Amino acid sequence: MIQNFRHTPMNLSLIGFMGSGKSTIASRLADNLGFDFVDTDALIEKTASKSINEIFNDEGEGVFRKLESQVLEDLVGREGLVIATGGGIVTNKRNIQSLRELGIVFWLDADVDSILERVSRNNERPLLQTKDPRKTIVNLLSQRSDLYNQCCDERIPTDGLSVEEISFGIAESARLWFSKMSYFDMSVKLEDQVK
Repeated sequence: MIQNFRHTPMNLSLIGFMGSGKSTIASRLADNLGFDFVDTDALIEKTASKSINEIFNDEGEGVFRKLESQVLEDLVGREGLVIATGGGIVTNKRNIQSLRELGIVFWLDADVDSILERVSRNNERPLLQTKDPRKTIVNLLSQRSDLYNQCCDERIPTDGLSVEEISFGIAESARLWFSKMSYFDMSVKLEDQVK
């Protein structure tokens, strides 16, 4: 449950490790809420005219991270979005700030076994092209977990839940958040009228 309310634009961002379901759930949420679905990795590929793997192989992770920050920054100021982010977006403090400026941030948290099972079906994960993907996942999660926690408004443990269950829970949290914003906005307007 969201603990600390803050005033935000009407957007939802999903963060979390690769394979946590961000793109699938964001797409479902956007449909359910009538918002636009945005995938930062797809925007990066469009901007660079290359796949994520090609960017990593040809130009390195540093160039990818700069593109990631750029496409995220370009979204600031828009509303009605459900944004699926890349797993490492939180490694740049500026991105954490941009995500929080954009709207509510949900951390889709999955355990190592769930992640490994999901990503093992996909050879398009440049950071997992190692001898021991499990060890890589454990190491990256240990580096990123605190950053995900700093960035998020709500942590959603996803293990054992269906896409529908996760989407429904996030949609309900968002409705509550946005209804509090409406109440907050009305209270401010009433205070201004009394003055």
